[in-house]
Amino acid sequence: MKKLILTVVAFLFVFFTPFFNPHTVNAQNTQSSSIMESVINDVQSIKRSGRTIKSVTATIISGKLFGRQVKIEDNVLPTSNTLTYQKGDHVILTYSKNPSGKEFFYITDYDRKPALITLTILFVLAILLVARKQGVAAIISMIITFFFIVKLIIPPILNGNNPLTITLIISFFVIPITYYITHGFHKKTTVAIAATAITLILVGILSYFFSIFAKLTGFSSEEAAFLQNMKSSINIQSILLSGIIIGGLAVLNDITIGQASTVASLHASNPRLTRHELYNHAMSVGRDHVASLVDTLVLVYAGAALPLFLLFYRSPVELSLIINQEVIATEIVRTLVTSIGIIAAVPVTTYLACLFEKS
Repeated sequence: MKKLILTVVAFLFVFFTPFFNPHTVNAQNTQSSSIMESVINDVQSIKRSGRTIKSVTATIISGKLFGRQVKIEDNVLPTSNTLTYQKGDHVILTYSKNPSGKEFFYITDYDRKPALITLTILFVLAILLVARKQGVAAIISMIITFFFIVKLIIPPILNGNNPLTITLIISFFVIPITYYITHGFHKKTTVAIAATAITLILVGILSYFFSIFAKLTGFSSEEAAFLQNMKSSINIQSILLSGIIIGGLAVLNDITIGQASTVASLHASNPRLTRHELYNHAMSVGRDHVASLVDTLVLVYAGAALPLFLLFYRSPVELSLIINQEVIATEIVRTLVTSIGIIAAVPVTTYLACLFEKS
């Protein structure tokens, strides 16, 4: 089993990496500006021309200008919130040079990588501590999933391929690999793979139909508008559908594996159960699973959109008109379509598992 997992991982990284380089997509758009990490040495407030400005001294710790000390005066790029810097802060600098050779440095943001790396390490340790060997398999599966998204979904989409088609094809490819690595080569895993594939098709059909029915354009976010300006050939509506499918895939993994395991455990504890009895017993557990997962899904989406909800709550506009706005309608369609997929996955998985166990 271990040799098989390592072989699959090695094959994916060695075979696909030369063909899917995300940097090749934007090779022709290389700009003269560059971004580098820096650490602030000193911050002073100085008066000039009757006003107080900030003078920041920083040392560059990455990139071609490594080790260089620069002075930045009152040219911090404007942001939605006021960023205050102090000595020792790690920040991101944007460097550019005009045709005459004059250099410009701007502080664009904090460098958050140390915090993110620390949190990632804690996450990995928590998985290994609780799940142990299965946790290792889960981490490998997570890496492969991320690899598929970055290498096999994003580059083809940026190159003008249909996002929905690409996402579905890659999803059907990644599902069996990650499921078998994480859960092993068992009947329950095979059942979960089949049930996930069937349910994913349903989610794709529903998301496509209701995105047209609700006339969702996919332009409810600023990111979509920026993306369209960068690459006009990208179908933004298909990007929306792809996001729904990827989000649904994450939840379906839990529901299908859980339900298949329930059927397998019930059959192992009482092999004399008929197929109909086994199905009914497993569905009683599945209903509880559905109720908790759907509620979890709603809370996740609500948490992500909480600032938006607060903004609309203070608005004098009627609730019916707020719901009608695309940014809200998109989240409603996303939540309900994925929830329908979860609901459908329970009887589908239970039925297939009963067929396998009683065959």
